Amino acid sequence: MGGWRRFERQEATLDYWQIRQDGIRCFLKWGSGRSPGKASTTTLDDEEQARRHAARKISERLRKGFTEVDPPCDPAEAEAGTPVLDFLTRSVGPHAPVAPYLPVDGFDEVYRRALSPDHPRGFLEYYVLREQGRSAVRFAVRADSHQAEVVAGFLEFLCARRDLAFDGRSHHKVPLPSPVGSFDHALFCSPALSQACAAHPEVAARVATAFPVFDCEIGDEDTEVLVDARIHGHASLPYSDWGRSPYPAVDLRFDVEPSYYRPSRKFKVHRAADLQKLMDLLPQASPQSWLEVRSFRGETKRLEPGTSLSFADVFSFLAG
Repeated sequence: MGGWRRFERQEATLDYWQIRQDGIRCFLKWGSGRSPGKASTTTLDDEEQARRHAARKISERLRKGFTEVDPPCDPAEAEAGTPVLDFLTRSVGPHAPVAPYLPVDGFDEVYRRALSPDHPRGFLEYYVLREQGRSAVRFAVRADSHQAEVVAGFLEFLCARRDLAFDGRSHHKVPLPSPVGSFDHALFCSPALSQACAAHPEVAARVATAFPVFDCEIGDEDTEVLVDARIHGHASLPYSDWGRSPYPAVDLRFDVEPSYYRPSRKFKVHRAADLQKLMDLLPQASPQSWLEVRSFRGETKRLEPGTSLSFADVFSFLAG
């Protein structure tokens, strides 16, 4: 994880601007004495693009009269030796009601807490610890889809691979040796990709994520930016719902006119609803219009105004 760089400009008030690059992401913070601070995150296609993006942003600030100063103390360094669960328990404050982290019987260094388990939107949160608790792999299960035996099957698999999300790669899609409920694969996400504890920068770089998925939900050759879009974007997987049906990866590029969709010459992550709308538009579109669909295996289908394939046919292709 890269450190923060801070820039300041003294005018009527002191304006500040900070940037930090972490892999394919650039994090920004800015503000002044006149307003509360703000923050944003930009996700790029690869690390080189992220480096160029950060350099361009810094050049813009220097041209506007900002000067680089010593960065603020990194809260992650101050808490580096604090066990993850100790920090999370402490961070909620002394007066807030806190559900305790309780050990899970039969599993070494695995803890669970229940957050409003009787509420329709409640969930159970699991932490598989490593390095004497200084880092962890987290997953959550919605309470209405939680089944103890299914979770136990996933924990057996995860506990034997708790280091996998910390090996330097952004993600791993791994076949399960036996099904976990209806799922046949697991996805391991690094701390940078998972953003599991983004609200707690003190431990964010020490908490990864793993959860079961269907094979068709994550592309076999997906880059980090595509996985990021699948789990965090507008077409994101409801991955804490362990009772869901498959959500096949829907990667589209197209030029359909007339249409309220902006043409895309590059495959991007979309929703199944977008695919259906574009297919509905295609029969009446201009003869030059086209739509390409890519499956999780990297196979593609090209659709044109005269194509006779139905949405059910294409969805079956995506689901494998």
